[in-house]
Amino acid sequence: MSISQELRRAGPYISDGSTKAFTFSFKVMKGSDLSVVVADNKDTSVSETLASTNYTVTLNDNQENSPGGTVTLDNALPSGKALAILSNAPFLQEKVFTNAGGFYPEVLNDALDTLTIYCQQLKEALGRCLIVPSTSEHTPQEVLAEVLEIASTANDYAQQAQAIYDTVKGDVAEIKALKDEIDDLVLTFQTIEQLAAQAQANAHSTNDDKLTCQQALQQIQAIAAQTGFSTRTSPTVSESETFPLSNLTPSAYVKVGDLVLNSTNGDLFRITAVTATTATVGAKISNLRGPRGERGLQGSPGPAGSPGERGPMGQSPYATCFGQFEVNEEGVLQLEYVGLAPAQFSINDNGIVEATYANS
Repeated sequence: MSISQELRRAGPYISDGSTKAFTFSFKVMKGSDLSVVVADNKDTSVSETLASTNYTVTLNDNQENSPGGTVTLDNALPSGKALAILSNAPFLQEKVFTNAGGFYPEVLNDALDTLTIYCQQLKEALGRCLIVPSTSEHTPQEVLAEVLEIASTANDYAQQAQAIYDTVKGDVAEIKALKDEIDDLVLTFQTIEQLAAQAQANAHSTNDDKLTCQQALQQIQAIAAQTGFSTRTSPTVSESETFPLSNLTPSAYVKVGDLVLNSTNGDLFRITAVTATTATVGAKISNLRGPRGERGLQGSPGPAGSPGERGPMGQSPYATCFGQFEVNEEGVLQLEYVGLAPAQFSINDNGIVEATYANS
């Protein structure tokens, strides 16, 4: 027999929470020559060797042509756990050769295979060890302790750096935004310098260039007036809207940070982004219209009107009892009557005026 594979381990496998069977492809003499190691993840330094009662091993029938087999767990590992299968043959020499009796090549091959397995096990374990240089005076334990201390210090530094970053990242964003604004201002100042140089050159030319100089100076004044943050107006701007620069008044030299006032309803916004042809505003900052005032007090009633003209006297159908009647200035029915004796007048239930004489 022979051993054709040098690596005596399988994995690490990462559990999906349901798989229980894991394969290995190195030759073993018996299933107990394995160890199964489980860890929270593949990079942790803390691991656990499962007891053989927690899994079963099924070897391939022909370990010469198809080495290896399958480890089947009794219970699936939680999702994310790491599993490795390692060769763990006991370091024992169980073969005995005598000078009498049969001598079988298979026994010798098994003994040599076992020695090779031991060597490969040691190589695999050494491959995961810390080895100090041959000229070092430190032991591996000392070097490991130093590495762990450095790692712990580095972790502290990393946490401090993260805390500092969390503190300043807002400032960094603000500084970047300010840098963009400064870059825009630098370009604006360069434009001013170019126009100023042009105006200065034109100042030394003939009188025909006087108008050109004046126009250049007017451009300089207009740019300088709009260099800082300014307020512009638009009759239709709304929250988080992107619109053409031509909607603004004035529409030249628009930059991030400028304010835009909706001239229709008084809403105020700040420009958050500008392209060559458009501008974008953010959320509404405020409204420049004040709150509605309280209702005013009701005015005092005007003076009463004067009474109308006095109407003519009415004619009584009972001329023998009384003659004329009218409504006087106090609104009282007034009668002037002609009768044989003094009388009292009243209106009965039927609305008829009745006259009662004293001597009747």
